[in-house]
Amino acid sequence: MTQLLERLHEDHQHLLRILDLLDRLLDMFHQGTEPDYELICEMLEYMQQYADQIHHPTEDLIFERMKTYDAGQQQIIDVLTNQHEFLGEINRQFRASMEGIIHGDVLRRDLVEAHGRDLVQTLRKHLDMEENEAFPLARKLLTDDDWIELQEQAPNASDPVFGDRDPDRFQALYRHLLAQTQA
Repeated sequence: MTQLLERLHEDHQHLLRILDLLDRLLDMFHQGTEPDYELICEMLEYMQQYADQIHHPTEDLIFERMKTYDAGQQQIIDVLTNQHEFLGEINRQFRASMEGIIHGDVLRRDLVEAHGRDLVQTLRKHLDMEENEAFPLARKLLTDDDWIELQEQAPNASDPVFGDRDPDRFQALYRHLLAQTQA
């Protein structure tokens, strides 16, 4: 596996851990427990910030390069690229619900939960499609020279929750969310 695909796969594994936490928080919310909404907002901010600035732009570079080799696979690449935008939108929508609760807005719990469940479900399906369809195709189509060039073009930054250069607020957020879901 190339270094870029290894990094993206690792990002996916980290994101799945976060989605598991979010699922447990949504279970708590469904049962009437009030989780720490500000911390959930910070987690959603992390998911959006890292995805928008590092993760998705890296994938998009790979997907664009793949299009030059196999036009027959354009549909799956277009679906994944469009999902990147859609995922950002449903993240913002769920985050707006969480922020609404923080600010005292009266919101229907079932709709708030539905926004969160939609985000989790859509993101899990997206990750599965990338891991099982797009990444194997990229390994097949792209040359060593392509990977070298893509590595040079890809944004390079450490994951702010799981990487080496973590901002303190995300590190504390992750520990707190993990502890909250285990309580």
